[in-house]
Amino acid sequence: MTIQRPSHQRPWVRSPWISGLVGLVSLAAVLAAWRTLNSQSRLSVAITSWPGYEYLYLAEQRRLGQRYGLDLRVRQYNSLEDQRFAYGRGEVEVIATTLPDAVAICQEVPKRCPELFLVIDESHGADVIISKSDIGHVRGLVGQTVGLERTVLAEYLLLRAFETKQVPFDQVRFMHEGPIALVSALSKGKVAAIVTYPPHANSLREDSLYRVLFSSAQIPGEIVNVLAVNPVFAKRHPGMIRALVRTWWAAQALARAEPTSSLALMAKREQVSPAEFVASERGIRYLGPADQSEMLAPTGSVARVLARMADQMVSAGRLSAKAPLPMPTQAFLPKP
Repeated sequence: MTIQRPSHQRPWVRSPWISGLVGLVSLAAVLAAWRTLNSQSRLSVAITSWPGYEYLYLAEQRRLGQRYGLDLRVRQYNSLEDQRFAYGRGEVEVIATTLPDAVAICQEVPKRCPELFLVIDESHGADVIISKSDIGHVRGLVGQTVGLERTVLAEYLLLRAFETKQVPFDQVRFMHEGPIALVSALSKGKVAAIVTYPPHANSLREDSLYRVLFSSAQIPGEIVNVLAVNPVFAKRHPGMIRALVRTWWAAQALARAEPTSSLALMAKREQVSPAEFVASERGIRYLGPADQSEMLAPTGSVARVLARMADQMVSAGRLSAKAPLPMPTQAFLPKP
């Protein structure tokens, strides 16, 4: 009689110690990812709706700051006034803004008067005063109501338009609203003209019922958009500001390398088509790395524009002569 010995082979079953090892490996991977994420410095930048600022959103969405150790987050505000007040209250330390509104910050909150560390773009016709088509020139606004945001940028554009046509500032009435409400007010005839910019100006510029009375193209180099930072924060975190500058250039490079997907992302956020977004940029000149050093020098073009702007605003009674001015700085530009 043959006795069969029981087989020592059996289907493979994961032993408890193997399961535990797999779990430890998975946990280690999760912890490594968590450490990588938390090793990056998070920086919030306040923006409003403006084509040039959308490149910061592109950088956030594509996580372009990661290669520089930066976790970039954009914080959207509905108006330049809301954005300016948020910076003044200390809700954010970095703001994408205009030179006139940077001047306003220094008057409102002198202790947070910002340093200007990157020139984003110059408006060459994007910022406009638009009226109904039956008003043929700026002098036609005398005795009329003009709509504008409660921002120094809007007031400054009006001031320069009136100055060129010798229209006294006090002979025009003003109505203050947000950018979307202003377009509605003009279409309903509540105001004779408005101060506006893309994307809000896009539909008006294409409509024969309206005309552009004045634009930033008539004052080249004066309506400049910049990145500005609280000097105290910049002193404590200079590496973060340098990383943000590099991230900005990475966003510009990505938009050139992958224009279709980049434009689609930025246009969707502005609630316009890619073609409309491109059209919005036609009145904007982006400044490259080679432009920055001269423009941000102590006696460079930004400093000269700020001084001239302050003189004009003081003369018009729109700014205190004692207010400090924003300080351009080259400190955070990449070394040549």
